[in-house]
Amino acid sequence: MRVAILETIVMPAGHEVEFDRILVDELKRQGHTPIFFVPKNYPFKLDYKCEVEYLDGGEVVTYAGANRLQKLFLSLKREQRRRAWFNSAYQKICEHKCDMLIIPTVTYRYLKAVRDTNLKNSPVPIRMIFHGINPHEKGNFVKQAKLTEKYANIKLKVITLRNDFVEDNLHNVDLTYPPVYKPMDFELDKNLTSHSPLVLGFYGQYRREKNIRFFLDAFKQAKFSVPVKLICQGATAMQEDSDEFEKIIAEYKDVAGIEFWHKNLIGKEWQRALLDCDVIVAPYAAERYRYHWSAMSFTAIGFYKPILQSPEMNPEVMEEFNVGEIVNLDSVEKLSKQLENFVNTFRSKVVDYKNGLIGANKKYSHENLIKTIVGEVKK
Repeated sequence: MRVAILETIVMPAGHEVEFDRILVDELKRQGHTPIFFVPKNYPFKLDYKCEVEYLDGGEVVTYAGANRLQKLFLSLKREQRRRAWFNSAYQKICEHKCDMLIIPTVTYRYLKAVRDTNLKNSPVPIRMIFHGINPHEKGNFVKQAKLTEKYANIKLKVITLRNDFVEDNLHNVDLTYPPVYKPMDFELDKNLTSHSPLVLGFYGQYRREKNIRFFLDAFKQAKFSVPVKLICQGATAMQEDSDEFEKIIAEYKDVAGIEFWHKNLIGKEWQRALLDCDVIVAPYAAERYRYHWSAMSFTAIGFYKPILQSPEMNPEVMEEFNVGEIVNLDSVEKLSKQLENFVNTFRSKVVDYKNGLIGANKKYSHENLIKTIVGEVKK
């Protein structure tokens, strides 16, 4: 079966890039032929080694470098172009360019956009993927999902660890577990690493909610009995984020054991950085991580790296599998003591973490994700 992936999101770095690769590689492994539908001049970050069909309707719209007023204008422009891309995708479907269409990262606004275009009448199945639904989004999501129910070929797939829709009676919505992110270009060693010094990796896009200063202060105070190094990487898209991250680097540059990387990590460089560390650090104190699956958490699982994570970050995983520890964010002092204990006893707990990671990888596999998305549609 030819499966088109309609991609219109551009990020300087991020898990959208890797999520598309999960779709591509697992579709191929299960005997399908993935292709991309993208706007003209779409700037691919990776070579997915797929056929590409370009959509009419203009180039992709990004908010990079835009101020508040410009963002308002650009959001209107993006909505207009999204409808044009959807109409163009419909035309390609009518030309038999694919047997199924996947839109890999959507919000409830996409549902209205689809209904405003010919794509709602697609003769082939459409799978729209939501990466979790926040409580404040749920009302809009349920409303738009119900309005879309009459279009039989449109199915909504919500990636989640929860079921917040028991009472909503949505017939076009399926829930699916998140997939792990795993190295695609390197051999994966399922025997957990333990370097000297022990390497803690704080990776990803810089956001204020990631509470970097709080963690850095705790690391600074901790008394470790074994050598340890903290790598703190920040990918920044907006100038204000870049400026703030540079301020953090200046504030902590003299703290022993901390190494800062202010750069994007894509593809092989991203994978290599993750493989070269021993523990993933993700103390992201944001309530939305109860509802939106944490890509960093599932990266740690897929790369067989124990994780130190916030209580809000998909707690269902840690309740079932021993893949690390929930960090204590009550105070810098408490977190500092926890870091000391975690690092100083890490080598004695490696076998327990490994068994937990094996179980989690089985449950959150790429195979299960694609089977849930594609369903019973024949190749």
